[in-house]
Amino acid sequence: MVNDTSTDILKEVLNIEEYVINTRRYLHENPEIGLHELNTIQFVTNELSNMSIPFEIVENGGIIGYIHGTNPGRKLILRADLDALPMKESEFNLKQKKKVVSKTDEAAHTCGHDAHTAMLLGAAKILSSHKDLLYGTIILAFEQGEEMGGGIYNLLNRLVEIGADGVWGIHLKSDIPTGKISVEAGPRMASAFGFKVAIEGKSGHGSRPDLSIAPLDCFTDFYQNIKSMRLTTLNPFDPITISIGNIEYGTVANIIPQTLTFSGTCRFLHFSQGKQAEIHFKELLTKLCDLHHCKYTYINEPKAMDLFVYNNEQCSTIATESISKILGKEAHYQYPAWLASESFSLYQKYFPGVFAFLGIENSELGSGAEHHNEHFDLDEAALKIGVTSTVQYAIDFLKNQLEIDFTPEKKTIQEVFIENGFQI
Repeated sequence: MVNDTSTDILKEVLNIEEYVINTRRYLHENPEIGLHELNTIQFVTNELSNMSIPFEIVENGGIIGYIHGTNPGRKLILRADLDALPMKESEFNLKQKKKVVSKTDEAAHTCGHDAHTAMLLGAAKILSSHKDLLYGTIILAFEQGEEMGGGIYNLLNRLVEIGADGVWGIHLKSDIPTGKISVEAGPRMASAFGFKVAIEGKSGHGSRPDLSIAPLDCFTDFYQNIKSMRLTTLNPFDPITISIGNIEYGTVANIIPQTLTFSGTCRFLHFSQGKQAEIHFKELLTKLCDLHHCKYTYINEPKAMDLFVYNNEQCSTIATESISKILGKEAHYQYPAWLASESFSLYQKYFPGVFAFLGIENSELGSGAEHHNEHFDLDEAALKIGVTSTVQYAIDFLKNQLEIDFTPEKKTIQEVFIENGFQI
């Protein structure tokens, strides 16, 4: 029998560490991209069945499992994601050969979702074996298609229908040392807007560029101006990034094309900053296209989204105390907000919670390459830190009787999606 003490929980985690590592390795070798996680779902549901955890499958959403505690109380969602990226990974990390590599060239877990799922299964194994420690219900949420945003709509609809008092999730972080975890309150990951624009000029031959209107001239002018937007237009105290990731223009050397298409993203930690960037982007594009006698068409119109990963202050306090109690204060790591975006922001529209950053960097092992990089790898010693933190937070959150200061989103999920420019 495990008691609610750090020593007992740590022993339980160490007892199943091999299970978590082996689970992560299996998932890593057998990745599946978003909304095609058929074998992954079968694997996870088999594991839940072996733990006698009831579950349901949400079509094009994921899996929801239930662990009902012996004692009445709150509901807490523990979330992980199932999908891999459509890419080939290298068999080498930053220093040496990886322990496990994807068995297919079509998909790879180069963002750590294999570890997220393995850690949640490990936490579920412990929590389901010790329901006497739980004051309420644990809701396990395994999300499909996080990278493409394909599963969150159906899964979140079901979770809101079920209802919960809080949510917890973990994301590996490649530049935080192994053994450290960040659970600070406030903004943790960014909102964003994407854009894709076609600029149309007048085609011509390289021998007489004066008879053409090169959309490239218009674009380069726009690009130089948009790069200086942070210096000349936006609040310098509110973080924001903007980048162009794709340009399509021409196929031969001596023809000036009629159309140039470009796309990119903007990331921000404050909605007012993002909205101002959207407005300036549109005003600048209109002005410079007029100046260059070009026309533009939005293939994907920029629209600032009000979706941030934000750690609730009281939930963060519970998490901080949980980790200090079980891992020691030295496990805490102060980390600035990450300007990537995450569907966990949608959970936090409806449930107060914490999104933890778990360190996996170990220079001796060669882990530490950026996420979505072919050399991405993790230090598997971090997995027990994630499981331990999840178990302790779950127990402490459910036992805590303090009211959480949080106002859930009143709009329906459909309304939130439409408002933020998603297609349903």
